[in-house]
Amino acid sequence: MTHLGNQSKPRSIYQIEPFQFSRIYSQSALKRIEELTCNDGMCTSRDSILAAPERFVDVEIIFSGWGASKMDGELLAALPNLKAYFYGAGSVRYFVTDAFWQRQIVLSSAYRINAIPVAEFTIASIIMGLKQAWHLSALLKSGKEDYDRWSIRGTYYGSKVGLISLGAIGQLVASRLQQQHQVEVYAYDPYADDSVFQANGIRRIDDLQTLFKSCDVVSLHAPWLKETEGLVTGQMLRSLPANGTFINTSRGAIVREQEMLEALQERPDIFAVLDVIQDESAYALSPLACLPNVTITPHIAGALGYECHRMGDFAVDECERYLAKQPLECSLTKKSAERLA
Repeated sequence: MTHLGNQSKPRSIYQIEPFQFSRIYSQSALKRIEELTCNDGMCTSRDSILAAPERFVDVEIIFSGWGASKMDGELLAALPNLKAYFYGAGSVRYFVTDAFWQRQIVLSSAYRINAIPVAEFTIASIIMGLKQAWHLSALLKSGKEDYDRWSIRGTYYGSKVGLISLGAIGQLVASRLQQQHQVEVYAYDPYADDSVFQANGIRRIDDLQTLFKSCDVVSLHAPWLKETEGLVTGQMLRSLPANGTFINTSRGAIVREQEMLEALQERPDIFAVLDVIQDESAYALSPLACLPNVTITPHIAGALGYECHRMGDFAVDECERYLAKQPLECSLTKKSAERLA
């Protein structure tokens, strides 16, 4: 049975919070989905599926995004024909379950697409750090002008940038730095193969303390996992070179925040660019916000505005590949999904 009455095309539904729907899926994306599948164009909630499961027995494809319902055994039982799930955002850990993996449902995420704006934000922050723009702005605001402009490192050979983790974002940052700015790139990632370092022209450093000590700018891109909580310590930050910069666009829990505060107070010459902190419900109340050597932004590095449409477009692209029986660009397994930020 095909609920929408067209047996030539598989049936799909949108399983996403309504207020996120238009943020991720543009009108052109919706039109493409309508051409590829039978879809009524409505957002379908978990409750509506469970209330009338007979209406959804023929659903083969789900298009989703932020606010997806947990795909547990109860919901999956109401979707017996579900074969493919296209997620127009990043991490899928909050909604996938063992029951989902046991069904061997195809899963694609737009995490590599969401990596683009994060990488762009990071590179802009790295450039500002190497130019000491924030340091000098704070200095000028304090009424001082006693700085040596010729000590500024700049964005060319000799400047050293350190990356923590070489996932999709870290690799993209490294690639663009090498191509566009020709700085020296170092990285710490005990899980990445040597081939990843070689392909991106990155020098491996196996000790985080050494990475901080060696690099003018260090940028954090590790996923938030139990083993990465508190990974970055105050002592590491204290070891940054004079006028060094630390950037965090990952998660606040990966940094020992109180230790970071103390290190920044003790080392007013180093700077922190923080797009994330541990308590993101109260950025303005964080003691970090009061420090002159800190710039805080409210978790804006990832996709915003029209950037979100790029993720929805990618979800449709993946669906086209799936229907054409072509390899997907960002398919996930249980193991790979667990390592997404």
